Amino acid sequence: MIDRYKESVESDPDDMDAWINLGDAYYDEGEYSKAIESYEKAIEINPYFSEVYNNLGLSYSMIGENHKAIECYQKALDLDPEDAVAFYNLGFAYEDLERYDEALKLYMKVLELEPGYTDVWNNIALIHREKKQFDDAIVAYEKALKINPDEPILYNNLAIIYYDKKDYKKAIFYYDKALELDPFNAELCCDIGDIAYEQNDFDKAIEYYKKALELDPFMIEAWNNLGLCHTFNENYQESIECYQHALELEPEDPVLYDNLGFSYSALKDYDISIKNYQKALELDPEYVSVMKKLGLLYYHIKQEYKKAIIQFETVIMLEPSDSESRKILITCYETLGDYKKANKLREMKTAN
Repeated sequence: MIDRYKESVESDPDDMDAWINLGDAYYDEGEYSKAIESYEKAIEINPYFSEVYNNLGLSYSMIGENHKAIECYQKALDLDPEDAVAFYNLGFAYEDLERYDEALKLYMKVLELEPGYTDVWNNIALIHREKKQFDDAIVAYEKALKINPDEPILYNNLAIIYYDKKDYKKAIFYYDKALELDPFNAELCCDIGDIAYEQNDFDKAIEYYKKALELDPFMIEAWNNLGLCHTFNENYQESIECYQHALELEPEDPVLYDNLGFSYSALKDYDISIKNYQKALELDPEYVSVMKKLGLLYYHIKQEYKKAIIQFETVIMLEPSDSESRKILITCYETLGDYKKANKLREMKTAN
């Protein structure tokens, strides 16, 4: 497509439509700098076509140059003061710059021109959510749903608001509505699983995480969360299988090794647990909670106090106020007969 439009502008460099078509083709391919060049050529030929300024503004916004995008949208509105799309794009640019009050005014102007513009209500709701104005966000989504009651993303976003409000019953209701309209959406299943997990309803969470994975077996989050549910249900072997599936997809995730370490420890397979905790720390050397778990294994289970000391010394260095780790560290030194270091730690604690 691009080659065809390039031939058109080469054969007739004054063909504005050819330059616009070339710009559109570059835009669709994500080549925004070339799209900008093409739209600017079209403007050189005819500087009075508002749609080109809109397209040029969108291209600038895609490369993060929102201030230039705003100039383009304002130029489009100078040429066509009733252009709802230009008002929308201008509002979106201000929203991207976190200038929310200006964005809201522009979105309301869009609704004056086109009352059925559901994307506008969605964006208004997103701004209210960002500002923690959840009730206003709900009102906006409800208005959008009156216009377009068959749009699953609106139910999804409304569910997120109720989730933020910790109204889990309504959140699940709207997620279910979204799922009715989009039954093959793995993300929605995962979201419902997350809410059930938050409510400690692990059996229901397992049901929805499994549904998500049937639809998309490459969802790392669903594998990990399914593993956590099995962990809370004390089905540690099942949890291990889930974490291993997740690690096949993301082998460099320290959290997964942490979770594996916990499950193996629960099964009293301490050597494998230690290996997983060590791998987590290899990937994230400041993973304090893993240091504590590893230190406790060395201290309580393996009684390898020197190794425990290494872990708890690092914990204290990273978190000097951790009194529990300091107590264990003192006990380790005393067990090894190093009372000087034990007393020094006590003195440091008193000084703090």
